[in-house]
Amino acid sequence: MAALFIPGWAARASLYRNALPPGWEVLQPPSFRSTGGAIEAYPAWLSDELARRTGPFTLGGHSFGAALAVLAAVRGDADVERLVLVEPAGLPLCKPMNRALRDFGRQLVTGVYPVAPAAASVVTTLAAPRAALRLARGVYMLDLSSELAVLRDRGVACTVLSAASDTLTPPAHCRKVAELAGGEFEELAVGGGHVWFLVAAPQLRLRLAG
Repeated sequence: MAALFIPGWAARASLYRNALPPGWEVLQPPSFRSTGGAIEAYPAWLSDELARRTGPFTLGGHSFGAALAVLAAVRGDADVERLVLVEPAGLPLCKPMNRALRDFGRQLVTGVYPVAPAAASVVTTLAAPRAALRLARGVYMLDLSSELAVLRDRGVACTVLSAASDTLTPPAHCRKVAELAGGEFEELAVGGGHVWFLVAAPQLRLRLAG
């Protein structure tokens, strides 16, 4: 079974590699410049990536990447047998974007967020700021309630992971995603907020290895 992980908004594939178990491949989504920030471009990209590989698949994803994994499973882009959704987007978000940006800065200053992938994300964002903002707004408004219900009806195995310290996709948000998908929910008592896997990589590796 192929195991693929999909990064979140603006995140680089390198951010996740140390938190993935052996046998997992992390994909690199297209840039904001290449997509113009059109949210519909990203499911199409993932569909193409899956078509190049042999399934069945286990898909993991973080934040927007988790929402893309849900869409791939629902739309039948490939034979998806299992989902692991880490702090998933997919229901409307309430935290103001400026507060999320401040948190990113705090994670960088305190050493939670590594400098190299952070710098690459900033460069990509500044290269096409309007497109980046367009996609961010789309992710904030994304509502996959009906798609999550399809997962539940089809019986797709789904695990949703949340951190008590996350205020962007907080535990209540993640629990709702799990309920709609008919999946398992786990709240981890770890720091790091929305990127808790950077300070608790073994926790994510263990659950992805499943």
